[in-house]
Amino acid sequence: QQPRSFTYGHFPLYLGMGMGKLFRFIAPAAAAVNAPAGVVSLLARADMSCDAIAVAGRLTIALFDTLTIFLLFLLGSRLAGRGAGLLAALFYAFTAQAIQLSHFFAMDPASTTFTVMAVLGGVIMVRDRRLRSAAFTGLACGLAIASKFSALPVLALPVVAALLSAWREVEESHAGARPVDGRVLFLAVGGVVTAWAVALAAFFVTSPYAILDWAAFSRAVLVEQGAMVRGVADWPFTRQYRNTTPYLYFIQQQLQWGLGWALGLVAVPGTGYALFELVRSLYRLAATWVAMGRRRARRLWLDNAQMANLLVWAWVLPYFGITGAFLAKFNRYMSPILPFVLLWSAWAIVALWQRGRPNHEPEQSATVGRSDEIESRLEAPAPVKLAAAPSTGGATAGSSYLLWSRMAAVSLTTVALVGGVLWSLAYVNGVYNREHTWITASRWIYEHAPAGSVILWELWDDPLPKAIPGEPGMDMALAGLSNIDWSPYEEDTADKYAILKQKLREADYVVYSSKRIYDSVDELPQRYPMTNLYYDAMWDGRLGFELAAEFTAPPRLFGVVFDDRSADESWSLYDHPQATVFRKVRDLSDAEYDALFDHIWEQAIPGYRGKDSPLSPFLNFVGLGSEETGLINRIVGIFAATEPALT
Repeated sequence: QQPRSFTYGHFPLYLGMGMGKLFRFIAPAAAAVNAPAGVVSLLARADMSCDAIAVAGRLTIALFDTLTIFLLFLLGSRLAGRGAGLLAALFYAFTAQAIQLSHFFAMDPASTTFTVMAVLGGVIMVRDRRLRSAAFTGLACGLAIASKFSALPVLALPVVAALLSAWREVEESHAGARPVDGRVLFLAVGGVVTAWAVALAAFFVTSPYAILDWAAFSRAVLVEQGAMVRGVADWPFTRQYRNTTPYLYFIQQQLQWGLGWALGLVAVPGTGYALFELVRSLYRLAATWVAMGRRRARRLWLDNAQMANLLVWAWVLPYFGITGAFLAKFNRYMSPILPFVLLWSAWAIVALWQRGRPNHEPEQSATVGRSDEIESRLEAPAPVKLAAAPSTGGATAGSSYLLWSRMAAVSLTTVALVGGVLWSLAYVNGVYNREHTWITASRWIYEHAPAGSVILWELWDDPLPKAIPGEPGMDMALAGLSNIDWSPYEEDTADKYAILKQKLREADYVVYSSKRIYDSVDELPQRYPMTNLYYDAMWDGRLGFELAAEFTAPPRLFGVVFDDRSADESWSLYDHPQATVFRKVRDLSDAEYDALFDHIWEQAIPGYRGKDSPLSPFLNFVGLGSEETGLINRIVGIFAATEPALT
């Protein structure tokens, strides 16, 4: 009778907890074989909340993301051959954001794993037209949604796969001058039903309380989280995204930081190529349908890669269309998109390479290929024998084209791989080959702050210094230090000014453990004129404090440092936040404080959140931020024990 929050997916949570129980179970065996004492201690407490359970959870997520690499190889192999599969897997393996997220007990990488698995299942559904393939796809869909509910659009995959299967049967019957096999159409419909039924069962088994307590689940996920990501709920940790551009902000952050410029710039033409193929495929589907309706000879069709590409877009378009419109734009929200963007890059490179082969004939791929009957009826044009007339201008032009095509493929591969490897190495070397900045900053404070010093920190961020176990004297009480706090996110008022002035007079040091607050209130100058002035005056010395120390751990390689302080907060906040320490050099008088701030709080607009997104009507239609209306509520409410009012 104690309702829990359903903010995060439960399947990875349960699995991580199970992993912690397993580690605790094997702790005695580890001790028996003389494992290091630290390892045994970690195993013995691996199921303890907010302690070693984080390690068990991180290992679980790392294993999931490793599985994603393998699944992406399988999907790429079915899209455009093993070369494309290997390239896609390599690109993803050296993606800095994937490496970063694998270091945390976050749900997004797990949802990504099952999303890739669901797309792979859809490709197999089109190929073999069997209910077991539909069941596999449904299982992957259910686990993706159980990992994170924002993966709900993945349910479109079985529908698109069934439509493609039915279309193939109609196409083959037309080409073979035979009646449409009704069993195939029945299996297509049955495949959707089977996939959705298995998805619901998988979701229920792995997230039972989402069904048993639908009211709490829908309120936490659809209403509260929906209001948060839309900006309807005025949470401090989303204020940094005020004034950011929907869709474009996500893209810019991924190109510059998540992928790195080299791999990111190769992903751009790859995505463009996949989009071009999507448009061409839709045109071919429409043209073929019209031709068959008029009983004309069919001249347009879809090849293996184009059909698989349609399935990829069936996930990417609805997911990015919804998520890209959010006010909250945490980098991890793009995790379920990155594997497919890199898959498209690999596909485009392979397509360029294949254009450099004689006759421009693509390699055969083991995906949703046509039957032998159809292949025999869709004969390729007669090969152009370039070697037959080596002296002609056409042959020379053709040879030059082939050479440039292959050179382009090799160049793109080199840029993407070398750039991806170097950027991921720079990230790992700069961030994880150094101790956390909070530890470094804490050690500096213990060594430089005299006993009796008072340290001011900010609510909604973390206090420093931290206690450092195993190091004598690295503790607040033992070092004779004390903390006081204030809340900069409160509305700018005369009372807030009085509190700030009092706290600054008490403090000997002011510590910012990250850029979370000062880099978000500047997005709302109308709401926080006094708070923004406070930060400006702290940095330029007008408040009587000087910059004493700054601790960063940006990506670095071969002596080159990549300053990432301008990146999205979530890129640095958790594993390498910028910690800043200011030391008081003199106290200001009341007159100096009053002259500096000069009643600026009277200009503040309390509660100002900026303009609402122009995409809000679309998000209302989807059902984010509303407990009673919207498409998601209507769909999920069908399966709920108690449906919400659909007014």
